Amino acid sequence: MKKILLSLSIILLSSVATFSQSTATESGNGSIAVNNDFGLPKKNNVKLSLTSLVFKNFQLQYERSLTKRIGVVMGYSFIPKGGLPFQSQIEDLTSGDSESKDMFTNAELGYTAFTPEVRFYLGKGYGKGFYIAPFYRHIKYDISNVNFTYNSDFGAKEDIDLGGKILANTFGVQFGAQFNLGKNLILDWWIVGPHYGTSKGDLVGTTSRLLTPNEQAALQRELDDVELPLSDVKVEVNATGAKINISGPWGGIRSGVSLGYRF
Repeated sequence: MKKILLSLSIILLSSVATFSQSTATESGNGSIAVNNDFGLPKKNNVKLSLTSLVFKNFQLQYERSLTKRIGVVMGYSFIPKGGLPFQSQIEDLTSGDSESKDMFTNAELGYTAFTPEVRFYLGKGYGKGFYIAPFYRHIKYDISNVNFTYNSDFGAKEDIDLGGKILANTFGVQFGAQFNLGKNLILDWWIVGPHYGTSKGDLVGTTSRLLTPNEQAALQRELDDVELPLSDVKVEVNATGAKINISGPWGGIRSGVSLGYRF
């Protein structure tokens, strides 16, 4: 159960047509949105992801068209530090397991990601139509209060809370399509964007007293049960606490829908 829950938590962790009074025709039906003052294409837009909000994830993007077919995008996303997304569903999964039911009760997660990308538009251009976009993503997870229990020499269960940061750097390719919803509104559909790279980080916890050799062995067995998808996990236990070192491959898939404003 612990292996399943840790995997789920990380996965949760690595979401109108108007007429223009210029040389362009209907912006919502296939033509390029233009600046009415000068008859030039509108080359800038800002967007907010709608689908990621269900995960408490705020994803923002700024896009600038360099040429008709090429644009650059800078994305920033964050999850404010707080309880895990879908906390109640996780608690329902663990309610029948005495060893793991309290693992995420007080756990907190924070997340930030920077994602620059270059878009190559195959349709109308200037930020409209189907696109292919190579991208780089730098991700940071801030995790705290993940609870583990172990057997003490006094015949009772004792707790240790682990927390720390996990960093990941990945590269990928986004396939998507962007549409005009009117004079200024746009819809950006991230169809699929697989990415893959490396990760590293430590989750560290300290105990309120020195552990005996037997207690260290019991805690070691408990933490050795931890597995994360794709990553390598190494556990170190000593008299003052424990550390879980995470390294190795990291990956994910970007997908969702964003609403934006073109200017």
